[in-house]
Amino acid sequence: MGNDQRSDAEVVSAVLEGDTDQFGIMVERYERLMYSYLLSQVRSLPEAEDIVQEAFIKAFRHLSSFDASRRFSAWLLKIARNVMIDRFRKQRNDPPIATVPEECIARMNSPLPRNDPASHAEMHEEFRRTFRDILDLPEDLRTPLIMRILQDLPYEEIADVLDLPLQTVKNRIFKARQALRGKRDAEHVM
Repeated sequence: MGNDQRSDAEVVSAVLEGDTDQFGIMVERYERLMYSYLLSQVRSLPEAEDIVQEAFIKAFRHLSSFDASRRFSAWLLKIARNVMIDRFRKQRNDPPIATVPEECIARMNSPLPRNDPASHAEMHEEFRRTFRDILDLPEDLRTPLIMRILQDLPYEEIADVLDLPLQTVKNRIFKARQALRGKRDAEHVM
């Protein structure tokens, strides 16, 4: 399943035609994306896991409403965002602010070349530092930045998922990048 080269629209079409097992391809393709987005919001692995599962179930149930001219990832993230908002409304709580456990960061980290262990360890530590710096950003800056740099979504799709004007998304990502640069510059001075 991991090397299926069909487009998202082709896989969705196969699922809608009755081959429901093919939805596993979509889960495999977008599970990491969902976790990275949700962990930036809820900062709790069990909560993120629950939301990811519920979002995939909703996506499966409403797959016929997917517009194949759009990106599946943006549609799925919008579902996840709505599930998260609904859960917080029901709980009448703010998202937990506990630190993200190390296994969350490791789970999201993409595979790195293992032929040079020192290089691998250095890249892994840089990823952790950067991710922690991103998590320290205010939510309104953190969310669009994660969607842009970690999930590689276009600005237009980020605006759609977050229900924000395009220029607001661009401004927030710019401010987030400035804040990260400022933090790095401050670290190098010390």
